[in-house]
Amino acid sequence: MKYVLFLSRTERQLWSKDDRGWQRVSGEPKGPVWVVTDLAEESFAEIRTPRLFGRDRSSYIARQLASRYPDTPYRTCITPTQEGGVLGKIVPTRYILLGVDAAGRLGAELDAASHPVAGVWPVSMLLALLGQDRDLPADLFVVMPSLGALRIVFLKNRTPVLTRLTLTPNQASAQVEEIVRTQRHLENTQIVPRGRQDYSVLLLADPIEFEEPMAAAHLRLVSLHGWDTTQPADWHCPLFDLALRSPEGQVAPLARRVEYLSSRLNKAAMVLAAVIAVAGLGAVGNNSLSFLGMLGESRALAASIQNIDTRVAELDANIGRFGVTPDTVRRAVALHDEEIASVPAMDQHLRQISSVLAGDPNLRLKDLQWRLLAPAAVPCGVSQPEGAGGGEAAPPENQQRKVEITFELAVPAMYGPRDRAQTLRTISGQLAAMQGLVLWRDANTELASGSLRGGTDMGAAKNLVWCLTLPGTLPVAKDSAGAAKS
Repeated sequence: MKYVLFLSRTERQLWSKDDRGWQRVSGEPKGPVWVVTDLAEESFAEIRTPRLFGRDRSSYIARQLASRYPDTPYRTCITPTQEGGVLGKIVPTRYILLGVDAAGRLGAELDAASHPVAGVWPVSMLLALLGQDRDLPADLFVVMPSLGALRIVFLKNRTPVLTRLTLTPNQASAQVEEIVRTQRHLENTQIVPRGRQDYSVLLLADPIEFEEPMAAAHLRLVSLHGWDTTQPADWHCPLFDLALRSPEGQVAPLARRVEYLSSRLNKAAMVLAAVIAVAGLGAVGNNSLSFLGMLGESRALAASIQNIDTRVAELDANIGRFGVTPDTVRRAVALHDEEIASVPAMDQHLRQISSVLAGDPNLRLKDLQWRLLAPAAVPCGVSQPEGAGGGEAAPPENQQRKVEITFELAVPAMYGPRDRAQTLRTISGQLAAMQGLVLWRDANTELASGSLRGGTDMGAAKNLVWCLTLPGTLPVAKDSAGAAKS
């Protein structure tokens, strides 16, 4: 439930709003109070300032407020619509001062209040806010009749420039005459141009009695959206609803609102603390779920390790029945895999060499050596090969064992230098064409170097030796596969 304290020139009313709407109540409020005043001492004043920034601008406006309203602390400044485009919005130079020169009565009422005061809003400012609706004309009279009085607020270009509270009888004709008198005052003070016709009036009352006198005075009645079909039960209620939104135009000094503002800050702090607590609980919950998941995985991993250890122990026990230790069996298995099972067959390599030498039946094999190379051994005792096979060698990650073959040929004595060189070139060419073969020593190359040196041994090398390496497992060529089938 929310409370509004309405202070007029003759009475003090306490209103409360619940699910049933606004009701006038007695006694003391049970929560914060919004104060709405309808006093004759309310007034507007327009000022213009240089283009100032920050503290200079606020200090200048504070001095202007103190100068215009020296006898009351219930004053404030509002910023209307500015001229000059974007620069006018960034650095305003036009302000409306609002004050209530009834410090004694307002101070006594607020001192007697037993509950926090949310703020004080003059009814002139609330009426001006109603009149700033975009559906209404920019130049507008906002009129609210009351018992024996009439409140008139005039807005020029949606900016309040004048407010009056007059003692006027509750007769439509007398109230319309007061509106016309206010119009003449505005024309005399050159706020509006003289001779303008058909001013608009927003009337917070039943318009039936006002239609004829307003038409005669060239005043046009306008209404807010919804008011033309359903009128409020009490015309103060829309103003009270507007005050509960805490709009601009609040005039009470900060000292009068400390308790209310501190309670709002406490509430905001409690809400923020609750949000942080909920977020913390959510984070803790997520961390707890993650921890439980990790704990479950750790338990599953420990069970797997225990199962593996059990199986290893069973294997060790089974190995122990053979009378040897498990380490001995492991070394034997490693020896078999690395040294025995990895030794390639010799016949494939010998058939490769014999296929090359079978082309000339007069050749004789003087010496042949077949050796399985260790992984880090240097083949043929040389660091660089003299020729390589036409196929690609095994990739570096392939740890296949290599075979070294060294053979020496005897060429018939009846071969002349030309036949001898042709035979050696043929043999070296066929060897180089084998896939995976790397030729480290080549008798043909040595013969050529000897021919260049010349001398008595020109064209005749004493030892015709080839040294080469082959993969442990030779790729099966298409021709050899077909020969094997035949």
